[in-house]
Parts: sequence; structure tokens; C-alpha cells
Amino acid sequence: MENRKHIESLGFVIKKEKLTNLASDHKFSELLLEDLDPFPGFYDHFHIPMSETEQKPRSIFAIVRSMSFEDMDDFIRITRSIKKAFTHRFDAVMGRLELQNSQVSCIRIYMDDYSVLPELINLFNKHGIAFLSNKVVKPYSSLINVRKYFVLEAIAPGIYRDEDLPDTYYFPVNKYLPWNKFEAATISIRNNWDHKVYDAAQAGIYTKAGVVELVRIYDRKSTVEHLNYLQEKYNIEVNRSI
Repeated sequence: MENRKHIESLGFVIKKEKLTNLASDHKFSELLLEDLDPFPGFYDHFHIPMSETEQKPRSIFAIVRSMSFEDMDDFIRITRSIKKAFTHRFDAVMGRLELQNSQVSCIRIYMDDYSVLPELINLFNKHGIAFLSNKVVKPYSSLINVRKYFVLEAIAPGIYRDEDLPDTYYFPVNKYLPWNKFEAATISIRNNWDHKVYDAAQAGIYTKAGVVELVRIYDRKSTVEHLNYLQEKYNIEVNRSI
């Protein structure tokens, strides 16, 4: 993988975010959650104010009752059909998150204009996707697993930039870590480094040889040197767990 200049592949991102009911003037009958803390290692932990454009939700999580990862092919077909008729730009991928001590399926939605979200939800309804009914969900932290299509560009050997998401980078690591160990490694690495303002998540892409394990970094002031340092430190932590 390190010799590849350009990568397009299906994969996943695992992260922890703070969720609650979507704040909206529209009264949704469906259960929609928003992320209060989209990049917790970047904004929340270090009290960095969001710009005006960043104050809108980064992602909406529409909780579904009728689909799971096993239905991903159908979901992709439905989303493609909707994009042909829907004139507003949006991104929708399948995911899974924790809700009141249970694992539930969701559609993670990102849009430039959230005022048309009711129209989009209605289109998913018309295509047979059933959502959980709306209810009060107090703010809580959830581990979230989303499946997405990656388009990555190599900016250095083993270092990749996300072509769709600004300030987002990936590098491979030697082994998958359970989330609790990954989170502990992230805290340890951050506490022992002067450059602390970044967010880290787990990721992976599917290849013929298997899953390539990645770390996703969100950092508006990242450099190749920073990313190389993080890759070295994460691999040290990974190797300790082998």
C-alpha cells in the first residue's frame, strides 16, 4: 500500500462522538441525532472555537429499524437513485452506533444545506427505509462505526490525504487495536507530545489481501513530519499489544 499514489476503496471509520437529538425548527417524526463534538480531540478538549461555517452539524445520524450492514448493497442503490432526483448535494453512508445500551443501525448524513433535510428523509422513507420514532435522547458518548468509500492521495510514503474531507489524513499501522486500547494509546501519545491539537480515529480499507488498518487524523495544522511521528508512535503502541 505504501507505494500506491492513489487509493479508492470501501472501508470503515470507528470513532467516539457525543450525540443528542438534532436541534431543528422542523418537527421530525423520525429519530435524528447530531454530533455535538465532531472532532473531540481537536475542538472540545482544547476549547478551540468553531468558525461560523463549522457551527452547523458535521453529521446527522438517522436511526433506522429496517436496514443493517447486510443490506448495504440495497442502501447504495437507493442512495444513488435519490441523488439522481434530489438537486441538493449530500453524502449518506450506513453506520452503527450505541443507543441506550443497544447497538442500532443508522444512516450518517452530511449536507451543505440542512434546511432540505426533511425532504431527503422523506425520500428515504419513500424508498422503503423505516426510521425509529423520535424520542428524547440526552447527550451521551457513543462509539460509531460507519462504512464509507475512501478516495485517498499519497502525500508521502505511507501518508494519505482524504480527497473529500479537508484536513483529514490517514496512515497504516501494523495491527488492529480494540477501541479501549486505541483510545488509551491516543491519550498516551498526546500527553507526551507538544502538538496536542488533533483528533484521532480508527479506520480501515478492504484490499484483496485483507483489511489494511489505518489511523485517521484530523488536524488543520498537520505536516508530513507530524504524521510520520504519529505513525511511528501508534506502531509502537500496536506492537506492545502483540
